[in-house]
Amino acid sequence: MDEKTKKSLNSIMMSIMQNLSEEEKAALNESKGDTVKSLDEINAEWEAKIKMHIEAEEVAKAKEAEIERLQQCNIEQEFYNARFTDYKPFNATQKAALDAVKELVDKKTGKVILLGANGLGKTFLGAIAVKMLGGKMYTMFEISCLIREAYSPLAKKTELEILEELASVPMLFIDELGRSKSSEAERNWLSYVIDKRHTRKLPLMIGGNVHLQKNCSAHGCPHCFERFFGRDVQSRFLQNTRIVEMQGEDYRKCGGAK
Repeated sequence: MDEKTKKSLNSIMMSIMQNLSEEEKAALNESKGDTVKSLDEINAEWEAKIKMHIEAEEVAKAKEAEIERLQQCNIEQEFYNARFTDYKPFNATQKAALDAVKELVDKKTGKVILLGANGLGKTFLGAIAVKMLGGKMYTMFEISCLIREAYSPLAKKTELEILEELASVPMLFIDELGRSKSSEAERNWLSYVIDKRHTRKLPLMIGGNVHLQKNCSAHGCPHCFERFFGRDVQSRFLQNTRIVEMQGEDYRKCGGAK
């Protein structure tokens, strides 16, 4: 504690002591008969109490600041306390997904694409990456809504400003690829954001309930990953990218902690 703080505390305690009644002073005594504590002892007690109060306030403020930061990242409350250690992979594909995201967070660059059914932990892992690196996580639908709002007369940002933000935040996780129809507009903004982040070597994650065309039983369908991207973006995915097709049951059914 610095001298300035000590002087301030001493001043507060002296003021308090001067206004204490005899009964209140006696209440500060420990089991020492009728002996009243010295002023130094009383000062030490009050200093300890005030210090604990200040520390408790600092902890509360730090928690509030962290919650505000996570909200700015668009992370849902469900994932506020998420940690890599909470993710329990049930098979090799889930372990590969966990390892890929850990590596991306460690290197702070690269692209990780997690594909598979609901309940395998794609969103959970993406939220952890954004939480650790800072940035944004959005679903495809949310980004589409933001872009549509850019054309409102009351819009605060243009479409280009929104896309530039997505292209420049420290970490970006785009979730729920495949939940919306792949329109030309979506492919255009995806191409812009992915190209910029690739060039700038900024980390990117994509999660989707889709599959690779090579593993498609129909040899090509509306749920094939490739149909959401043009050849320019697919070319980007050939470099510094890990694509993991996750398999398994919904963790909600098998008791996972994702």
